[in-house]
Amino acid sequence: MLTLTLDKPGAAPARKLQLSLNKGAAFKVTIAWQCDARHQDDIDIHALEACNGGNGAKVTVLEEILSTYNTTKMSPKTGVLPTAADGSFATPTGGLRHSGDVRVQGNTENIVIDGSKLPADVNEIPLFATVHKAEHTAGHDEGSAAEDEAAFADIEVCTVTIADESGRELGAYQLSKEFGEFNVVQLGSIMHGDNGWEYAPVGRGFTGTFNDVLGHFS
Repeated sequence: MLTLTLDKPGAAPARKLQLSLNKGAAFKVTIAWQCDARHQDDIDIHALEACNGGNGAKVTVLEEILSTYNTTKMSPKTGVLPTAADGSFATPTGGLRHSGDVRVQGNTENIVIDGSKLPADVNEIPLFATVHKAEHTAGHDEGSAAEDEAAFADIEVCTVTIADESGRELGAYQLSKEFGEFNVVQLGSIMHGDNGWEYAPVGRGFTGTFNDVLGHFS
């Protein structure tokens, strides 16, 4: 398993992982975590349907944001993605599908990326993890004081794996301790270009709310 380290100014970019030449290929990205028993921290995985024309990945509409915070179940006033009976939710085309929110450590959350269903102009899928103090009987209060207190320093192990549609593991990464002060991490981006599908591991930490992070992609 590779270690995902914090991006440092001037450092050479991490080597991309070749995934598939087939634009219609599908992948599953899974996040798993363990934290100290004294904590009840919850990690969520999020993804964007973005277009990168050379000036960075950008999203232009809310429907391109696959996040628990963007579901009508968790955010009735502002969320736009409906939640299915099993807790899963997806972007309108089905290009991105989330398995549903899991708030018990030792379990996993995953996102399925279906290249055959992505909009034609989408060529990058940025992936993020957020950590907050879980309230197992309530919804996410994004931006609350309780959430702001959580950070990856409370998480003992956080791993991200990428598998193809047959379940074969293509790559696995573990967050290093360098992310301890942050509560949001860009794990990387799955991109489609001249070399087909590739995964670029990105170790970028943020402190703030998920909306603060989205400001970098709009």
